[in-house]
Amino acid sequence: MNYLLQTIFKKEYELIPAKDVYDAIYQLKTNNQIELIIVDVDFQSKQSWELVQHIKTSRLFDIPVMVLATSKNEEIESNCYEYNVDEIFFKPFNPMDLLAAVKTSAANSVFANA
Repeated sequence: MNYLLQTIFKKEYELIPAKDVYDAIYQLKTNNQIELIIVDVDFQSKQSWELVQHIKTSRLFDIPVMVLATSKNEEIESNCYEYNVDEIFFKPFNPMDLLAAVKTSAANSVFANA
């Protein structure tokens, strides 16, 4: 997924990948240039949702969060609603749709936990 995201964003955005949830939190705390977060909730599922929850409920961050997921189901929809996720994309998704959503957010630096 990181390779796909790098390909989609390489011309217009700086993509900052995270190798796991702990690296994601570290990146968020040390890099104030991050303007949008993409979280693949299929990768380390429980921890990914904890990351989304931490970002959306913490007073430290006011950053849009987009979620990537394999399948549409009640749990994913419930979590997205509960944590006030800004966008959700179900795989396989059209890369141009994701790029358009990022452009709409007016972000310059994209952070991916995928």
